[in-house]
Amino acid sequence: MDLQYFIAKKIALSGKDSFTSLIIRIGIAAVVLSVSTMIVAVSFVNGFQSEIRNKVFSFWGHAHIVPYSLSRSYNEAGIYRYQNFNKPGNLIPNIEHLQPIVTKAGLIKTKTAFDGIVLRGVDSSFYWKKFKPQLVKGKIIEGDSTTRLKQLIVSSTTAKRLELELGDKVIIHFPAREIRSRPFRVSGIYETGIEEFDKEIAFVDMSVLQNLNNWGSDTVSEFEVFYKEQPFFKSKLKSYFLIFAGSFLSEESYNEISKDPIDNITEDLNYNIEDISIEALSVKELYPGLFDWLDIQTINELIILILMVVVAGINIITALLIFVLVHTRMIGVLKALGADNKSIRNIFLYYGFIVIGFGIVLGNVIGIGLCMLQEHFHLIQLPADSYYVKYAPIILDWKAVITIDIATIIICMLSLLLPLRIIRNITPVKAIRFN
Repeated sequence: MDLQYFIAKKIALSGKDSFTSLIIRIGIAAVVLSVSTMIVAVSFVNGFQSEIRNKVFSFWGHAHIVPYSLSRSYNEAGIYRYQNFNKPGNLIPNIEHLQPIVTKAGLIKTKTAFDGIVLRGVDSSFYWKKFKPQLVKGKIIEGDSTTRLKQLIVSSTTAKRLELELGDKVIIHFPAREIRSRPFRVSGIYETGIEEFDKEIAFVDMSVLQNLNNWGSDTVSEFEVFYKEQPFFKSKLKSYFLIFAGSFLSEESYNEISKDPIDNITEDLNYNIEDISIEALSVKELYPGLFDWLDIQTINELIILILMVVVAGINIITALLIFVLVHTRMIGVLKALGADNKSIRNIFLYYGFIVIGFGIVLGNVIGIGLCMLQEHFHLIQLPADSYYVKYAPIILDWKAVITIDIATIIICMLSLLLPLRIIRNITPVKAIRFN
């Protein structure tokens, strides 16, 4: 067995109840706290960003194909439904589902209240599979053509605001040159938790809105595009790089690196559209504020990671410095017996590695355990009106956990080099007499 490792192991397992042991325990506790906090923070941010993005994607798709315009109003002229990209066998690569939508703003009125609303007209091609998890009451728009015309799906926010229940009758007025009205019955209630969507969006059959717009069945407002599952956002490492080095890059380089895959995919989609009067926009372009807010969480995550690594590093330096000073006499004896500075330094490096390794293992157990408890029991609740989710979502990324462990080991081991520099200044005579 390596003599240096043998001595380090004996020191580590000596278990003396002394001030030194207390300092070492504090150092271990700092590593445990740092590693577990980093695992929980990364898992929470990953879960939070993924949950909100998935909510947006399931509600709006990944991209919209719309008439080229600067106003983006709900009363745009329609576009031809049977485009080349919408014909059987001509679907553009990477598209999982494409659905036509008709949108129209109106005024919803009950016996006691009224409010503005935006209707999304859908038909049998609508991707209900993505929407159903958000349907909290009632059913989707289905049945024969006559039945579908009367069905209305509203959000829980709208239902609460207007005191609506399933089966309630409402009248929706559509202001134009002359006001036109249509009666509906609430057939379903959905909830995304995202106020920007829930406060104004409702669903009806597409043919109702086409009729109100004096359109035929071959005219729609837009197409919603769902891409096949793939990475839609840049990696965390690239995000960290932009946070640190973004200000040093040229505007062109920064814009190129900061692009998410979803931007490039939608850009390719634009090149595949032959009709120059329409364009494809990613949902990120349609709701930049929401996605910028999610990106800010990455900055918060990075700040936590840096702080926790600094805490662990400082505590390890302090603990080992005290440990070296306490074992000054041992260092003197080893030097007197012929050990060089490198050999003695390796003893303490081995010891530090044992301490750090123990802290990392325990930190992993606590951090992963807390994540699994939150994932299964939802112990941490959040105000949905502020965070768009009812509880803290967790995604445990094992690659991130391994990266945290390796980075902690490297940084903490590098931190050990500072207190170990004093070993070469210790002379055998003074060290043996040291008390």
